[in-house]
Amino acid sequence: QMRCSLGQKFSPLGRTMARHPVAAAAMAAATSLVLSLQGCTRPKVVDCSPDAANCRKTGCCLNKAHKCWMKSDGWAECIAECKDFTCTEVKPGGKINTTTTTTKAYTPPKSTWYEGSWTTGYWDCCKPSCSWPGKGEQQSPILACDGKTDKPLNDANVHSVCEGGTAATCSNNAPFKVTETLSMGFAAVSGKSPRLHLSGDLNCGQCFEAIFADTQHVDPSGFIWGGSNPKLVGKRMVLQVSNFGTDVSGNHSFDILIPGAGQGIFHGGCVQQFPKYEVDDFDCGKRHGGCDKEADCDKLPKSLQEGCRWRYSWLQWKNGGQTNNPYIKFRRVRCPRQLSEISGVALFDDDRFPEVNQDDGTAEIVS
Repeated sequence: QMRCSLGQKFSPLGRTMARHPVAAAAMAAATSLVLSLQGCTRPKVVDCSPDAANCRKTGCCLNKAHKCWMKSDGWAECIAECKDFTCTEVKPGGKINTTTTTTKAYTPPKSTWYEGSWTTGYWDCCKPSCSWPGKGEQQSPILACDGKTDKPLNDANVHSVCEGGTAATCSNNAPFKVTETLSMGFAAVSGKSPRLHLSGDLNCGQCFEAIFADTQHVDPSGFIWGGSNPKLVGKRMVLQVSNFGTDVSGNHSFDILIPGAGQGIFHGGCVQQFPKYEVDDFDCGKRHGGCDKEADCDKLPKSLQEGCRWRYSWLQWKNGGQTNNPYIKFRRVRCPRQLSEISGVALFDDDRFPEVNQDDGTAEIVS
């Protein structure tokens, strides 16, 4: 039995053929026929996009029941049909099909709410993962800052302070209060959580609205702990993804950037950025969980103190045992101006998602 080997030149007659141009062409055609009859066809290279990914460059969908529809200049998506917006079909190779368009007026869709996940906090001073080029669908990386000046870097390839470099998390990535019931900030996202549709770097630059829930943790022995302080329940926070955590997975959705909340496993970055401080000054010696008292915020560099105090005044951290790793429900939203101006990020698909209601005193959402 003959083995398939597309790297060999076969003669259908079982002998070497002359290298004359006409003979060579005939040999190539005959060889192709023989290989095809033997099931030895050359495999095709498939470069197609999954659903919910940007198929603008490929024009090809893994789900063959779907087509690639362009919804904006740089964004296209694999879906069964194009409706509720004006869009154009993208053909394989990224070619525009000028004969297939829709004319329906665009209205932002409602986002899916995901419930049953919980959050933590951290601040390790490292350059965020989303500050490197080529992450997610960002038109440009999230801004990192020079560790000494705290000013945004123009070069996205500068190495992190956690690797001996000079790029660090900007101090303005600390959380801030918008109203009594709404805050904003940045977070590391779950590295892999299919149930919550979170996928690490693929979520870079995306914004999510979280509502803090009245749910507590129950350990295997039945002990009930943590969750949201009653004063936090119903409050909202908009988070822009700037990083992802390999230790953030499953129902652990977001690790919010909060100074003083713990440096985690990367506890060398802050002392690299702020050499006049001791490593324990940044989290009271507790790498996971961080400081328990607002007065401990005074140990931090001045640029980080306000964000640290937010944890106690707005988030109600461990006020009577709560807040501690609070539960949330969340959904994707359009990034608000306050966060986009800090991060410097614009997303191709952001206008597909609803804006957040920033009015005070309500958890009602404009959609």
